[in-house]
Amino acid sequence: MKHYFWGVIFLFILFISFSSNSLFAQQVEFKKTSQWEFLYEIDGVNFYYEVAQCNDTANSYHREYVLLKLENTNDFEIIADWDVLMYYNGNCFNCGDRLSPEHHRSVVLAGNNSVEGRCFTFGDKTLRIFSSFLNYKDPGSTLTKFELINLNVRQK
Repeated sequence: MKHYFWGVIFLFILFISFSSNSLFAQQVEFKKTSQWEFLYEIDGVNFYYEVAQCNDTANSYHREYVLLKLENTNDFEIIADWDVLMYYNGNCFNCGDRLSPEHHRSVVLAGNNSVEGRCFTFGDKTLRIFSSFLNYKDPGSTLTKFELINLNVRQK
């Protein structure tokens, strides 16, 4: 009976350690990289990001964005939805009650296809997140972390 008790305890501890490792694996360190960096794989859709300096000197447009890329590895068309949480200098800009429909994103993507954010898609911010202004330094408006939450991928 004593060995059974310790066996159950051992299995419980083993289960907890595997569970916490899988939860921890969902955390992604935000690196300012100009190469596509893997974020998540959800139901056959890979999420990537890169940081891009977007300059249009003629119009005095100098901004840094996090661009997103989605890659559908399925043979069928999907709809991907998510919300974006943005942290500027460690403070969440839109957590809790401040998360609004403005921060919701949705993409329709054909099977075995990909789509990626671009610097100059004025009015469409589906696949980009504002990081900072490049032509002046405002420490209060520098993206230090972002999260894609409420991720949902479904067949169209």
